[in-house]
Parts: sequence; structure tokens; C-alpha cells
Amino acid sequence: MPNLLTVIRIILASLIALILIFFDSKIAYFISFILFSLAGITDYFDGWIARKKNQISDLGRMLDPIADKILVISTFIILMSNNVIEGYNAIAALIIIYREIFISGLREFLGSKSFVVKVTKLAKWKTAIQFITILAFLGSQVINDYFMYTYIINLFMKFTCTLLIWITSIISLLTGINYLRSSYDYLDIKKK
Repeated sequence: MPNLLTVIRIILASLIALILIFFDSKIAYFISFILFSLAGITDYFDGWIARKKNQISDLGRMLDPIADKILVISTFIILMSNNVIEGYNAIAALIIIYREIFISGLREFLGSKSFVVKVTKLAKWKTAIQFITILAFLGSQVINDYFMYTYIINLFMKFTCTLLIWITSIISLLTGINYLRSSYDYLDIKKK
């Protein structure tokens, strides 16, 4: 069941990507908001079920972070390409994306050395805040369409999205540095 939920998350990520690529509209963002919320729920429940029923597997440990990265990276890239995330916020999004790719590479490299990069509590918070940030950007497109003439609401949403994406990028950097520190002895960095 946990692995099935993880696979469903990957399918939902693909659906969100297709919807936002081909239909850049209020309805597309609303549907994507709902699908992304469902994906976030599957992320919570796959871990919860795996721990509660003691169904933790190597496949699940491998697939879960991959599903999260597919969901987050693809959605951020599409939001940037649709100019939902733009300007300085695009820099924050790139920091998040680069960190995700870097950690994936680090995990793969360390796997060959029989060292498991354990997920920290801060990293779990990072994932939750990433999801909230993306939901805020998706939701802002729906709200902007409904409250087109309400300047204060639009300004508030813009501020909230900007604040969230920069908080997420800072936490992403911190967790990336923590992972790098914890694996330092396995990286064979020669001191000159």
C-alpha cells in the first residue's frame, strides 16, 4: 500500500505537469491545486502506513524521495515557464531545484559506499513547506482570477508566495549543507 501511494504521487505529478503545460487557465490551476493537495496527502500517508504496519521496504525508501522530487521539480519548472514564478522568486526556485538534484546525486554516490543518507526532521519540514509553497502559487492563480480587482488580496498573495518560496529555499540550502556534512567522511576529499 505505501508503495502504491508513492506511485500514485508520481502519476499525479505527471498529470499536473500535463495540465499546466497544455492548459494555462484558471480551471487548470484549480485542478492542479486539487491534484497537488492529493499528492501531498499521499506523501503523508505512505510514510504513516509504512511505519504503522511495519511495511518499510528498500523499494519504498528509494521511490519516496524520487516521487517527491518529481512532484516538486516538475511543478516548479512549469510554474516558472508559465511566469507564475518570476523575477527573484525564480532564483529561489532554482536553489530548491538544484538542491534536490544535488541530494539525489549524493544519495546515489553514497549508496555505492553502503552509507544511507537519513532523512532529518528539518528535511521533512522542508518537504512540507515546499508543498505549501507550491499550493500557494497554484492557489494564487485561481484567487487572482476571481479577485482580479481586489488589489489588497493580490498583494497579500504575492507577498505570501514570495515569503514562502524564500523560506523554502533557505531551508533547502540548510538541509543540503547538513547532508553534505554528514557524508563528508565518505566523499574522499583530499586535503592539500
